[in-house]
Amino acid sequence: GGTKLLAHQAKLPLTPSGGLAAESVLEGRMCQATKEHCTPDNWLNTHFGMSGCLIVPLRWGLQPVGVMMVDLAEGDGEETRRRSLEATAQQTAVTLGMMMTRQRRARETAVQEERARIAMDIHDSVSQSLFGIVFTLDGAIKMLPDKPEAALPVLQQTLQTAEDVRREIRRTIHDIWPEEMTAEAFAADLHHYATDVLQANNLHIRFDIRGDFGALSARARRSLYRISQEALTNIVYYAAASQASVCVDVADGRAILSIRDNGRGFEPEVALAQEHGREHFGLRGMQERTRSLGGTCDIFSQPGAGTSIIIDIPANMTLE
Repeated sequence: GGTKLLAHQAKLPLTPSGGLAAESVLEGRMCQATKEHCTPDNWLNTHFGMSGCLIVPLRWGLQPVGVMMVDLAEGDGEETRRRSLEATAQQTAVTLGMMMTRQRRARETAVQEERARIAMDIHDSVSQSLFGIVFTLDGAIKMLPDKPEAALPVLQQTLQTAEDVRREIRRTIHDIWPEEMTAEAFAADLHHYATDVLQANNLHIRFDIRGDFGALSARARRSLYRISQEALTNIVYYAAASQASVCVDVADGRAILSIRDNGRGFEPEVALAQEHGREHFGLRGMQERTRSLGGTCDIFSQPGAGTSIIIDIPANMTLE
């Protein structure tokens, strides 16, 4: 009959207590064992024939990747069979080694992507809020010599902003983005961010949520929120705009985020070329975040004509 494959999972220590199977792997040599001394796993031992087993180590270069145990009852232990088993073991070891390498690289890539995502989250929320605090404190310090009474409410507002930043740090650390966040909460949080954190008192912002907002995954909502935060920060600090709009349209498995303002505008190519420039780092961050989501980010602007940013991402994506 054909070779019988047994499905069984066991951890065999690569120490002397691991039996001849461990010894074969550590020393890189094929050996023959009786059924009582193959492994410390009784289930495995009882499923070998009376003659025991032939243990073939699987090594990829210098790295042990497994062991192949062949029931001697399936045939004899002659030299021809040994050579055949060694060739099979080499092929199996290469396959296992390559698979383990791919898995390791996939884990490393996932770690790097997560680090990049966290860095963007920190930049999009915490660092922008801290920049607002510094900006406000600078104004309060200038008021102190001549108008100390006017500086007091500014300092009180800054204290509240610092408390908002503290909460934002906690939310970023714990990554609390509930799937049940509603369209109303999405718009309300962004409005609070613009008016209380950025202190955009002279900017009128219109929010418009269309389609099935509930169809958005938690990751999609978080990403749209962060991108909106970054765009609003740029509008408040750099655009000198009086009006802005944030629109989310969910339809046909896609989420379209449109952010527009009537500010001073700029040359997108010039701004994006300033990769390390403090002022426009957020634009590049928005593009990188959108690409990581499998979407597109288009920036339309010119001096004196305002700015439009269009984000197109999948509506339903897993939270990675």
